[in-house]
Parts: sequence; C-alpha cells; structure tokens
Amino acid sequence: MRFSAMVICFCWLLSAPVVTAADGEGVALTETQKKLIDIGMGDNRVVSVLDQLVNGIGPRLTGSHQDHLACEWARDLFIEFGLENVVMEEAGEFPVAFQRGSWRGHMVTPERVDLEFGTPAWSAGTKGVQEGPAMMLPDNIENLDMDAMKGVWVMMPAQRGRRNREARQAQRAVTEKLETAGINGWIYPTRGEAITTYGNYRISWDELPTIPRIHLRKDQYDMIVEKLGADEEVTLRIDVRNHFQPGPAKYYNVIGDIVGTEFPDEYVIIGGHIDSWDGATGTTDNGTGTATTIEAARMLMASGAKPRRTIRFMLWSGEEQGLLGSKAWVSANPDVLDKISAVFVYDGGPNAIAGLPATKAMKADFEKVFEPVMNLNPDLPFTLKDVDGIPRGIGSDHESFLAKGVPGFFWTQDGRADWRRGIHTQFDTFDLVIPEYLEHSTTVIALTALGVGNLDGLLSREGMVEPGGGRRRGGGGRRLGVMLDENTISEVMADSAAEKAGMKAGDKIVKVGDQEVSDRQSLIRAIMGGDPKKKVVFEREGKRMEAIIDWPQPNRRPQNRPAPEEPKEEKKEEKKRGDVR
Repeated sequence: MRFSAMVICFCWLLSAPVVTAADGEGVALTETQKKLIDIGMGDNRVVSVLDQLVNGIGPRLTGSHQDHLACEWARDLFIEFGLENVVMEEAGEFPVAFQRGSWRGHMVTPERVDLEFGTPAWSAGTKGVQEGPAMMLPDNIENLDMDAMKGVWVMMPAQRGRRNREARQAQRAVTEKLETAGINGWIYPTRGEAITTYGNYRISWDELPTIPRIHLRKDQYDMIVEKLGADEEVTLRIDVRNHFQPGPAKYYNVIGDIVGTEFPDEYVIIGGHIDSWDGATGTTDNGTGTATTIEAARMLMASGAKPRRTIRFMLWSGEEQGLLGSKAWVSANPDVLDKISAVFVYDGGPNAIAGLPATKAMKADFEKVFEPVMNLNPDLPFTLKDVDGIPRGIGSDHESFLAKGVPGFFWTQDGRADWRRGIHTQFDTFDLVIPEYLEHSTTVIALTALGVGNLDGLLSREGMVEPGGGRRRGGGGRRLGVMLDENTISEVMADSAAEKAGMKAGDKIVKVGDQEVSDRQSLIRAIMGGDPKKKVVFEREGKRMEAIIDWPQPNRRPQNRPAPEEPKEEKKEEKKRGDVR
C-alpha cells in the first residue's frame, strides 16, 4: 500500500453527504445473510488465518521463497473450502531472487550498544560478521588514505534540504573512490524511530549490489556521530545475511470462485495483495487484507451462499513494486473486464471497515447491498459517502481495475489504531492487530460480496470518474496523477496533471523545481514544498525532458488553473548543471 492511501480517504470523508442507518432500525435479512452474521460473530477465524500467514510463513517479499509459500498456502485453503476454478497463476518474474536472512549489529567500543537498523530489499549483505571503525564520510578525496579506509563503516550525512552542485559533485567523487577501497558499508540515519523498508528489484546477476547499505535508527546514528565529533574511537560489528539467487524469480496471483447460479460469467471481486515488504512480518500491509479475503471465502462457503453472479477471490503479488500482479491479470483478461460488477480491495491497515464512496448512479444499489451492514455493530458505524467520482491515486490494486473503467473500491477504515505505524516499518507485526476490528471487517466483506453478487444487474459505471481523473485532494493537495515505482512512472491517470503535461509511463522524474529526486519520498517532498508552479524534469529514452506544472493553491478552483505546458527537451545549459543520482 502507498503511504498516502489513508490520508486521501480521510480527506474525502470530511466532505459530502452521508447515509447511515438509524439505531435500532429493523432490517429484513435473508437466511444466508443471517448465517453469515452468525458465523462472523460466533465462528470468525480471521485472526487465526492471519496468525498462520504472518507468524507461520512470515514476510512475503515479491518473488521470494516465502511469497511463493504464502501463495501455495492460500491456494490450498481455497481448495479446502470448496471454491471452484482455483489457480495459482504466474503473474511475472524478476531477474534475481532476494532472500533476507537475519541481521544484527552492535557498537562494541567505546561501550557496547545493540543497534537497531534495517537494509533495503535487493541490497547486499555483509558476507559474515564485519567489524571495523566508524568514520564520517570525508569531505573530499584530497589526502584520502585509501588503505586506511579498508574495513571502515562510513557514516553518511543526513542530506536534508538542498545541496549545491559543487557539494553534490564532491560527495559523489568521494563515494565512488571509497567503493573501490574495501569499506564495510554505508550507514545512513532514519528520520525517526521508524525504519522503513524499500528496495529496487531491477538488478542483474552480472551487476549485483556489493556494498551493504545500513539504515540506522536516528538516535543511535546521532550518538555515534557525537562520539566521533568528540574524537572517540567507535567500533561497529554488523552481520547482515542478505542473499541473492539466480532468477527468474516468479511471482503469482491466487484466484478462486464461488460460481454464480444465474450469471456465472459476471463477477464480484474481493481481494488484497499477498506480498509485503520484509523488514517485519507484513501484518497490516497487507496480511490483514489477505486474511480477510481468505476468511470471507470460508464464511460464504460455510453459509451455503449461492450468489446469482460469481464471487471471485483474488490475492495479488507484486503490489508493493507497482501493482504488478493486478496489472498483469487485468492486462491478460481484457474480455472479462466489462463483466466485472465491482472490485473491493482491503489494504488499509488494522482499523475497522467504516465506509465506501458511492456515485449517484451507484447509490440505490449500494443502499440495498449495505442495508445489513448498517446495523451490524452500533460501535462500528458504516457510511456511504456521496462522491462525483470514485477517488483515485490511493495506490492499491483496485487502481489497476479503475484504470480500465472497472468500478474499484478501497475500503475506508476507522478506529483507534495508528495505521501509519506499521506501514513498511519494523513495527508491522502481529501485535498491531485489533481482533474485533478484523472480525467485523471480514463480516462486512462477506455481506458485501453476497449483496453485489445478488443485484439484478451490474453496478452502474455512469459518472464513475469525475473530471480530473477522480483524484481527491485535501486542502489543495498537489497530485501529478501517476502511479510510481520509486521515481519512475508506471501509469499515468486520465485527465491528470501528468497527462496534460505529456508525461508517459516509463518516464523517470529526476528533478522538481530546484530539488533533486531519487525515490518516491523525495519526489513527494519536492512536489509539496515551495511554490505551486514548478518545472518537472524527467528522463525518457536517454533524453531529458521538462514540463511546467502549476498546481492549485488551497481552496482555489481547479478549473481556473492553466493547463501544464507541453514537455520539451531540456535546454543544453540545464544539462550542464550536473547529473542527478
């Protein structure tokens, strides 16, 4: 899940009319709905399913052995439940497989301190325990004793804010020189206590990363820097067991059906991504989405549900690398897309499902579908929010379907949990689970699947996408309207700022305004900071291009803003400013 997902959902919850049921209002339930609610309240096994996934199998980096095991496990459960058409379907492959082993580290002098750190996925390990002195990155290569740098742990500067061209070039010259000196590795500070895991799978067996990249908790990094500044000798001992294996490293989607009795070739899709980052156990992102999908399938089968149209359960891999699994399925199944009524994706963390957006054309059907949900638990209310179009830019697998005109929904969630804490960090573990929230959400999902599956027709697509691509902004937020793999565009949304500026999938954004861009977070910071009118520099097929985008000020009408200028090749004098790393 992309970090902005819940922020975007929260913004649109603050505006527009809502529909909720009055307390105590009676609802006429079918026998199957009653059975589902009884199972959901008395025999809900979702927490056990999640436990098996995240504590039994563990983290599930796309293409890893554990990702493969998780897909096999989910497939076998679908078969056990009695689903039909169950497949574990290849969705793609990476050139190199990555397996993360254990990691540990200590400061051994001047006193012993256990270190808390992480490393990116698809990055080098230490090849055993490596002990050596810590040293700040030298300012320049003049008088640099290369022999003395062998076996050193190099403390990299935080690099906050803008650096001038000379400083960038000087640092690049030093790091390139040190890469040949046999250093133990680079040590970077985190921004706080959270250690975020990320990584780039675009590596080759012939050019594997060789130098470990340590992301040390900020307070410990600052402690070491302070000691070095006081001329104390600091020795670090670090062991990182990251391993590469020759590819192809395949990844999969897992699919199973409850086949419809009247419209077997029409579908309601319930799903979430089964992959995760591997800095923890991937509990809330997205073990919860996997577990609710699996348990909703079991509950529906146990209730004896016979939906009019097919309910399809889908678990996609590769979401964290750019929705790879869901995009692959959508691309391979164009003839099915017109027959999908709706796609419901759970990828919002540990809080309880609390609502959905509804366009005017969908509203009557949704009121019917969610009638049994409204009174399910007075302490966990459910809201239908009137919208002019389904929100986009959230960054989960429903976006792959929305891009092709299929109604795709990302559940709104609410509750006491701090959903930010676990996303992609070392804190994403089983202790974040709130059982009553997860059980409630699973029951809502099962009732939703049955309700949409039993509608008289497919959900209306009229007015599904509002002008501007249906992207919601809170307080005048600035959005390019793209899906990203770090700072490379993987998809451009219709009628977005990026599309109007002529940007395309495959473009690599390297600069926004005067800020260099090297990953997703630096891109977001560059877009959000400073004046709303910015020059965006990007690379396409070896050429640098630029476009001017003027984002709206807060409370400024989007229709009053000028269209972004068409892209053009970057001026030659711009190229002379130095390459962006």
